Amino acid sequence: MLKNYFTLAIKVLSRRKFFTFISLFGISFTLMILMLITAFFQTELGGQAPLGKKDQLVYLDYITTFKQFQDTIPEVDSTMIDGVMRYDTTGYRYEDSGRSISRGPGSIKFWNTHMMDIPFVKSRTIYMSRQSFDIFINSNKLTFSSTFTDGDFFNIYNFKFLAGAPFGNQQLDNQAQVVVLNKEACKSYFGISEGNFEEAIGKEVKLDRKNYEVVGVVDRVNNSFGFLKSDVFIPYTNAAPEVLNRERFNGSFSATFLAESANKTKKVKEELVKRSKVIPLPNPEQHDQLEYFPATLEERYAWTIMGMDKPEECYKYAIGALVFLLTLFFMLPTLNLINLNISRIMERSSEIGVRKAFGAHSGNILFQFVFENIILTFIGGVIGFILAYLLLNTINGSNFLNGTILSFNYQVFIYSFLICLGFGILSGFLPAWRMSRVHIVNAIKNNQL
Repeated sequence: MLKNYFTLAIKVLSRRKFFTFISLFGISFTLMILMLITAFFQTELGGQAPLGKKDQLVYLDYITTFKQFQDTIPEVDSTMIDGVMRYDTTGYRYEDSGRSISRGPGSIKFWNTHMMDIPFVKSRTIYMSRQSFDIFINSNKLTFSSTFTDGDFFNIYNFKFLAGAPFGNQQLDNQAQVVVLNKEACKSYFGISEGNFEEAIGKEVKLDRKNYEVVGVVDRVNNSFGFLKSDVFIPYTNAAPEVLNRERFNGSFSATFLAESANKTKKVKEELVKRSKVIPLPNPEQHDQLEYFPATLEERYAWTIMGMDKPEECYKYAIGALVFLLTLFFMLPTLNLINLNISRIMERSSEIGVRKAFGAHSGNILFQFVFENIILTFIGGVIGFILAYLLLNTINGSNFLNGTILSFNYQVFIYSFLICLGFGILSGFLPAWRMSRVHIVNAIKNNQL
């Protein structure tokens, strides 16, 4: 019976090619876009190296110091006494008139003086990633992006080392001129081929008229975080003196805190906020308040996209927008299928009437139409799988995402396909149920539901 239903379903789908095309396009396009979105966010936030501890990370990118100014404004109270207007100007009100504000990354003094002993924190790293170096080798210009950081950076972020090892805090204290290169920078600078990165260990790289010894080579980072994708990682004690010796709270360094466990990240955020209330400011006559917003990895990512003040609010809005879009993507092909199924089934009312006249049960008719929708959804799923796979390979091959490689998630595809299949069954059940209950005479003579 299933074989007969399958044969009949194929013939029915080929009968109205335009309607079938629209249905298949809706299903396959939905799956393709969903897989592209999933692959992108899995690559960005999925937890592969160097974000293996992503659930324990708390970010603090910017701090704000400010002072709120208030103006004294006289209030005029008027009243009529014996036909004469009287005015009372003894009242005053106070209103905020503006802020003197300074906002940006923190200075080394700020991090090392006030952010070293946060409860529930296992480790902490600071980093600066806004400087690049122009290098000329054999008349060729190379531009290396850099991250100045400390020895704990490589303990918090689990980079895959292809050769050598990271520098540590002892080398930091000794102001050692050492660097860790990523593999693409190593290839460009030394001309070393894949798999031979050990040859670079111990060699020197010249950056800004200084010679640095290469102590490690790391694999390429497959996400868009700039401070992780840098070509060269340098101990921050090699930064410019004006960066190292800044007395103000605002400077050039952001920080990442590693919580003791994933369920302690919220407590770390709370402790950081508490700390902001008790830190004494160096120039209270200029700025007397300190404010910042610690964030998890997901909150920080949403904040960089939406740009609102509070990362938590950005994350909530981003999740709401994503859920709305995904619901819309699933509902559009579903509503489209319902409309097309109603039209298609109405055309076949005479056929159903004849079948019922020869003793076909309503359940058999219902199953037939639902089965046809399953076949349609399955074909659309196969097309969606092929389109998604080709699209991901095209994006990866074009370097459209600046070196970020998207991977196809088969598990997510299966779940997405099952959801589409569920919607497909639902979209075919209602019109099929109504057709299965139509009276034989009306179905044959009037061709109506």
